Amino acid sequence: MAIAWAIGAGIGLSSLAGFRAFLPVAVFMFMSRLGWSWGIQVEGTSFDFLTSNLVIVILLALVVLEVLLTRVGSLVTLERMLRLPLAAAAGALLFTAALAGESAGSVLHFLGIPLGLGLAWLGYYVYRGLMHVGEGRDPGPALDLSVVVLSVLMMLLPPAGFFFGALTAWLALRVRKLKRMKYKGLRVLA
Repeated sequence: MAIAWAIGAGIGLSSLAGFRAFLPVAVFMFMSRLGWSWGIQVEGTSFDFLTSNLVIVILLALVVLEVLLTRVGSLVTLERMLRLPLAAAAGALLFTAALAGESAGSVLHFLGIPLGLGLAWLGYYVYRGLMHVGEGRDPGPALDLSVVVLSVLMMLLPPAGFFFGALTAWLALRVRKLKRMKYKGLRVLA
């Protein structure tokens, strides 16, 4: 049953990494360090480094940098170039770290790398659709707060990750359908 909880948390946190790359990682590290995670254990695994002081300081600096990149208008181009690779790396790290405690002694947790990459890409796709609806503007602090609250929920109640993963997939299908409808009547006249 604990592996199902780890998979649920991995799905939810990896999907959230597509919206904001470092906030779910920060919540994961904070909750793991305090021992407030339910069914997820990082201590004694190869991902034990995530709870060290140095990594926490580096991550907090990256969170501040990510928030600044989304708020400063002159850095928008840089932020758009870095968002997908950072989200993919964070999603893979989160899913793999969530599985590491339950698959100790085996290489099963490495399956989290492609799954985390895919889920982070799916979250990124929904985020880009959200940006399209918002006419190119980032939702800002509302999205930051939502990602933090949902990340805490994924850590305290890991089965909620299955629901959030399904919701993200449904939203991705809606974004795709809306994009297709937008260009349906468009014709190029020669």
